[in-house]
Amino acid sequence: MGRVNETVRTVNSAVRTLLLALLLIAAAFAGWKGYALYNEPQEKLAEKQRELTQARADLVNRDERIAEISDDLNEKIAQLERAEVSLRLLKLNHRIARLHVLDQQTDPETKKLISTVEFFEVNDEGAPIDERRQKFEIEGDRIYVEALVAKFEDKYIEAADLDRSTAICSFQRIFGEHQKPNEGFELDIAGTSPTSYARGGKISEFEQHIWDDFWDIAHDRTRAAEIGIRAAHADAPSTQVRKGATYVLELRSTGGLTITPLQTADH
Repeated sequence: MGRVNETVRTVNSAVRTLLLALLLIAAAFAGWKGYALYNEPQEKLAEKQRELTQARADLVNRDERIAEISDDLNEKIAQLERAEVSLRLLKLNHRIARLHVLDQQTDPETKKLISTVEFFEVNDEGAPIDERRQKFEIEGDRIYVEALVAKFEDKYIEAADLDRSTAICSFQRIFGEHQKPNEGFELDIAGTSPTSYARGGKISEFEQHIWDDFWDIAHDRTRAAEIGIRAAHADAPSTQVRKGATYVLELRSTGGLTITPLQTADH
């Protein structure tokens, strides 16, 4: 009987141990499951926060990149605008004088054609800057207008420098194809430049200094460079003229002197 009781006690003890183990296992599973159920939303929330943080960082990087591209684009636009302005200034022509052919007659004694012309200085709009109109009788129908020209470095023209934004010229004489230059008629206009029109046609001290020492400056490259002059020389464009026609003399900002017909006489 004692052995039976001992066996029963042993079985009961084993059962209790098993039940306790099962309870512990169930409790542990329930705890793990509860933690998993609680932690899963937290992990998802943390993942969403990480994604949101990354999205914000990407957005900031994108905005910074857009700003960089915008700044670069604005700079390129500004450079293009400056280049366009510089090119326009370099190509800008200024009307500086007109030559009007009053008459053309053949001299009965010499049998030479005599062209009677009128020369006067104008502003950019083509209006005379004063009342002076010089008249000349020139042999032939091919007429030359000689001028001294001072050309400035392009950087001054591009920057619209106050005194050096365009080339300047000083008219010297007018002559025909059958005359030597030293036999030509002097033009009593001391000097002209588009910038002088704002001063009523008056020449600035800077310009006057150039005309006073023109040939010395032309021969002294160091002195010319100090003033900003890249070239100083005489120029004498010519054209065949016709009775009744008017010709305009233009000076390009870079120094080219041209003479072209403004209108053609009706025949």
